[in-house]
Amino acid sequence: MTFFTAIIRKIIYHTSGLCPRVNKAVLGSYKNQFSDNAKYLYLHWQHTGLIRSIWISGDNAVIKRLRKEGFEAYNRRSILGIFHCLTAKFYFYNSYVGDINQYFAKGAVKVNLWHGSPLKKIEFDITSGPLAHTYQTNTLMGDWKNRLHYHQQHIKPDMMLSPSPVIDSLFSSAFRLAPHQLIRSGNPRTDYFKRYPEQTKSIPELLNTQYKKVILYVPTWRDSGINNDGQSGAIENPYDKGFNWAALSKQLKRNKQLFLVRFHPNEAHLGKDLNQYSNIIDISHWEDVYNILQDVDLLITDQSSLFIDLLLHQVPILFYSFEQDGKPEKLREIYDYAEYLPLVGQVTSNEAINNKYRVYQFQALMEQLDRDETFHISPSTINEYQLLRNIFWKQQKCDAFENIEHYLFSNEKQNKIKGTEKSGLRPARF
Repeated sequence: MTFFTAIIRKIIYHTSGLCPRVNKAVLGSYKNQFSDNAKYLYLHWQHTGLIRSIWISGDNAVIKRLRKEGFEAYNRRSILGIFHCLTAKFYFYNSYVGDINQYFAKGAVKVNLWHGSPLKKIEFDITSGPLAHTYQTNTLMGDWKNRLHYHQQHIKPDMMLSPSPVIDSLFSSAFRLAPHQLIRSGNPRTDYFKRYPEQTKSIPELLNTQYKKVILYVPTWRDSGINNDGQSGAIENPYDKGFNWAALSKQLKRNKQLFLVRFHPNEAHLGKDLNQYSNIIDISHWEDVYNILQDVDLLITDQSSLFIDLLLHQVPILFYSFEQDGKPEKLREIYDYAEYLPLVGQVTSNEAINNKYRVYQFQALMEQLDRDETFHISPSTINEYQLLRNIFWKQQKCDAFENIEHYLFSNEKQNKIKGTEKSGLRPARF
């Protein structure tokens, strides 16, 4: 982006703050997907009719599909999309305001629903690696340039959800928020299927097949796959070094196990060749996996925060940080607290020592998948799982939807809406 274009963008953004805002919400997600927290908040409001909610995307296929379900959705570049982005009082997004529209958010109440609970450092806490220059600078001129060129990354949300005091401190630091800007709450993505259990999908139903065990592999995004300008670049597939896919397939087939692979959206292209292997299915193109978590028997990850969500399902977790050149792979710098977590600890150890929670070599992974006990939380480890769950999740009297509505809408408004007839719309089955 040229300097002139960046200046124009800033002018448009600040000018948008002059537009009057009315009581409606626009929602969107990263990479124009219909996914994650914003998706489930949107579906909930389509069900209740509490507030006019409008999905904004740059993907016309997503928009067409939502409209077919009877929902309101617009392209962010369309006349109506621009109009609603300029006049909506609330923005709800999963990563940055650009999930909706980064030009027209000034003056709206911006609620960042964030797509994970961090182990690795995020946003303004990143001090090393290719993303650090987006947030860190030693001069006022450098800070001004960053705000100009990395516009949406430097727009602070007005509010965020936080499920525990641990996450409070991380979000406050990473997003530069005051304590009053955090809502103590679970997430829409974890609470939606508690409220609407009929919306879950069984894996046999989706894939038309039966397996004894379902393994979900969800690695975190490797920052090494981006260039110095912060954009994705063409690199050698690192997972081909961490897996012998043919050998894994053979063992999975023998054990009647299904291995679902979900790469981060920034790495989704890396899974395109995996479907040639029996019992391995790439689901990176799925919008998310929350409707199938009840069928997962084992999660394998390195640092992906999906394991934190799966603590609510009591699913066994195995950490696999495969070696590169004989040493444990170096991922993004992690928060200090992560080194002392039950099950998770010593993420940054230079010694690749396998244990029952974490393995570093592919052969060790294969051996774990060949053991029945890997797929069960044993009595000797259940306390550690419970302790880890208590760190990330505090018991809530209300679900995420009630918490958001209570915090953002006045009692008078809530009472008025509760007294009206609910919308006849029902959530789509995605």
